[in-house]
Formats: sequence, C-alpha cells, structure tokens
Amino acid sequence: MLLRLLLVPFSLLLSSVIVSAEEDPIRLKVEKRYEQFQVSDWFTDSGLKSILTPLMKVINQEHILEDEQQFYHAADLYDAGQKQLAFYYMHHLAHLGYSVPQFYLGYMYNVGEVVEQNHEEAAYWYLLAAMSGDADAQRNLGYMYYYGEGLAVDYDEAIYWFSQASFNADPDAQFELAYIYDMGEVVAADKFKAIELYKMASRADHVKATHFLGLSYRDGDGVETDYAVAFQYFSKAAELGHIAAMSELGYFYLNGFGTEEDFDKAFEWFEKAKAQDDINAYYNIAWMYENGVGVKQDYEKALEHYLVAAKANDADALFQVGYFYAEGKGTKQDIRKAVYWYERAVSHNSLSAMNNLANINYNDNGQWRDHSKAVELWEKAANGGHLLAQYNLGAYYETDDNPTRDEQKAFHWYLKAAKQNDGESQYKIAQMYLTGTGTDPSFEQYQYWLKQAAENNYQPAKDELGDEGEDLDPSVWEQVRTLINNANP
Repeated sequence: MLLRLLLVPFSLLLSSVIVSAEEDPIRLKVEKRYEQFQVSDWFTDSGLKSILTPLMKVINQEHILEDEQQFYHAADLYDAGQKQLAFYYMHHLAHLGYSVPQFYLGYMYNVGEVVEQNHEEAAYWYLLAAMSGDADAQRNLGYMYYYGEGLAVDYDEAIYWFSQASFNADPDAQFELAYIYDMGEVVAADKFKAIELYKMASRADHVKATHFLGLSYRDGDGVETDYAVAFQYFSKAAELGHIAAMSELGYFYLNGFGTEEDFDKAFEWFEKAKAQDDINAYYNIAWMYENGVGVKQDYEKALEHYLVAAKANDADALFQVGYFYAEGKGTKQDIRKAVYWYERAVSHNSLSAMNNLANINYNDNGQWRDHSKAVELWEKAANGGHLLAQYNLGAYYETDDNPTRDEQKAFHWYLKAAKQNDGESQYKIAQMYLTGTGTDPSFEQYQYWLKQAAENNYQPAKDELGDEGEDLDPSVWEQVRTLINNANP
C-alpha cells in the first residue's frame, strides 16, 4: 500500500520557528505552488467522476486527519491503478505540509511515475519530508547528495541524512552508512562503526548487511576471523534469499568451515544458488563433479558446468575448460580448443592458464610451438607468484641444450618455488648449493634445503638423508663435491 498513516504537517514544524509565511522562502514557495496548482483536464476525461467527487469532499474537509480511512482510500486508488488521481491527492496534502505525501511526491518525481522525471523537484519534496523526520525521505535525500541527482554532490550532507535516517531505525540507511565507513572512500575508514551499523541493519533482516557481516567474519575485516559466526550470518542471508550467501554457505559446508562438513548440504545450497544463475555455484558444482566429492565423479557434467561459468568470463572456469580440452577430460582432446580457452583465461589474468599455455608453446611440435612466447608467459606467471611457472623457468634455464642456459637464473626461479614449499624445487636448490651451481656452495644451505624437501616427502631427498634423516657429515659433503667437480671439469 502506498500511503502510510503517520502524517505530520510540515507547517506545524515551521510554525515553531517562523513568525510568518513571508519570512520563510520555502513556505512561500510551497504556498505559491499551491495557488498555481489546478486540476488538469485529464480529471474530466478520466471517467472517474464517481471516485473524484468523494475524494474532493475529503480534501475540502477542515480536519482531514480525523478520518484515517480517507488515507486508505487514497492508497486504494493508487493500488487500483488510478495513480494520477492518487498523485493529485498527494500533491494537495503535500502542499498543506504533510510529510508522507511529500515523500511519495518526491519519489514519483524521482522515478518519473505519473509525472515526468525531475530530480530537482524530487529533492525539493524529499527535503521537506526529511525535515519533518521522515526516514525514507532522509535516506533518499542522502542518496541524492551522494550521487549528485538533483543536488550537487555533498558527502557531508549525504552522511548527515543517512545518519538521521539511521537514527530513525531505517535499515537501508544503516547499511549505506556502514558501507561508507567500511570502504573509507569519502570519509576516514571506521571498521568498528561499520560493523555496528551492519549489525543494526541485520537485526532488521537487511539481507545485504547480513551478507557483509558474513564476509567480515570470514575475512577478519574489522573483526577477528570467526568462521562459526560467519557461517551464522551466511545462513541467515541465504535464508533471506541472498544468492552469493547461498554459494558461501555451500562452500562452508563443503570445507567444514564453522560447521560440520556436509557434502549433501553443500551441493543443495550450490544448486539453490545455481537456480539463480550464480556463477560461483556453477563452478563449485563443476568442481564436485570433477573430483567426485558428494556426487559420483562425472567429467562431462563437470565440463558442462565449467562452460557456463567460463562463458560468464570467470577466470578459473576459463582455465578449467582449457585444461579439460587439453587433457581430454569429459570430452575429446582438442589442443586448438584448449589454446582458445587458455588464451581467454590469460586475458583475465589467470596465472595457471599462462603456465599451461606456455607448456603447450614449449612442448608442441606443431603450429603452437613458440619457445619465446613460452618463456614470456612463464615469466609473467612466475612474477605473479605461480609456483609451477617458477619451477618451469628454473628447469628451462637449467636445460643443457638451451642456447640461453643460465645457471643463476635457474637458481633464482628454483629458489622462488622452493620458498613456496615445493619439495622438488627444494631438492634442486639443495643440489645447487652442493655443487655451487648458480650460487656459492654452502653445506649449511645444502643440508637445510635437503631436509625441507624430505619433510615434504620428496623421495630423492629422503634417500639422500637416510632413513633417520640425520645431519650430514661435512667431510662427506666435501668428498661428494670433489667427485662431482672431477666428473664435470
């Protein structure tokens, strides 16, 4: 229903601070507009004389607030589709100073309903209603100041009116104000204030605020990380219909974050989000089919779901589709299609796609062979922190028949991967410290990295250390180095 019963004459507010109408430009403007306002010709052409007559009788009553049913009647007109008639009624009451009709008049001008859209006119009526304490008008006035619709952008005014609406328990305003303090783009960030405002809005079942609280507790943003609390907020937001929260809730069930691991519930929530075309849900369902988690392993269904997400330009899904075509998973192997999807993933900065496309460029013996492009892609991915690309670059620069062989570069990239806890790279670094390849020899570093590789269950390192992983004898190390150097003069 359009109209509410809480009608406060703006004229009463003005009368307490203004001696006469002549001294107040806003009131003068209101009265001037009212004097000029006349019933338009569409009333006589509307064929609604039976409705118009009782309505005019209501408007002419001296004490209009005595009969609350008349307000229901006006709302019924609006709900029945007689919006022009309802607009006339609201226009009359708005000129008399009633805040609720002022708000709705502002709203209709703001969205261009019945009348031509006019943001300045909307701002005018919102301001009158806002000054009477109308929370909806205060919130919408905040939007107009924030985005510069009908008013010059003024963040201080926007925050002021959002704050007024928030004080009047408007959950949308509480959320907007929380978001402003959360982002810290127009004011100094205040995470504590943001969290408190999100909580106030969430208690009124504001779905976005509830979802933001889930994200905050998941990521430790403004609060301590707490998966159990995040799970509760995601659950509430999902039940309220928030699509992204449904996917988050499925992910929490899938991984046992803040709750017991439950693959059936994970799949159920992913399916609910998928029904709302959520791309993350498509990706996660694909992952479950690919790995046989909670469902029977099915590469074809996995590819089907990855393709939906890929067509929406999800970078991880673009990579997965390329990988499925490269490996022939769920489809016939097709390097041409693999390259196509990898290249699309690369355009969305997928490091994994860069690495795999580089592998094709390096190893292919046909049209895709391009070593310079391979190195370029490996370096881009490696500089972005991709472990396999770092290892591949190390192996590339270590290769004997590589005309650009560079032991120092090989050491550099192997070390990058080793520091990411890759067992094979750690073993490579240990051997390079042993032989002094690409770096100065160091027994301590050799032993350190050999132990790291063994702890990561890299078998050659475990064999070299022995079953008990004892510290090595430095004299043995010197003997080994002498043998290696003699074998490689």
